[in-house]
Amino acid sequence: MMGVLALSFSWVLALVTIEQKLTTSMSAQAVADAAALAAIENGEGVAQQLVAVNQARLVSLEARSEAGVGTTVVVVVELDGVLAQATASNAN
Repeated sequence: MMGVLALSFSWVLALVTIEQKLTTSMSAQAVADAAALAAIENGEGVAQQLVAVNQARLVSLEARSEAGVGTTVVVVVELDGVLAQATASNAN
């Protein structure tokens, strides 16, 4: 009986760990997406503030402009050890 309880506890603990990693991954991606959009619409400073408010770290923010096409921003953020990347563009 104790073996069954121990095995059940191990499975529950593993599932909780997986859920936490998925939640962190989704949160990191949401912050990266929001930061990329903020950078396109309002500039790098607003993107940095948004990342900081979400307790993440801005790893990189690259903006590339092409004449007559628009600007593309690529953002990488780190949240609790998870990296996420997002791209936003205002291209026509």
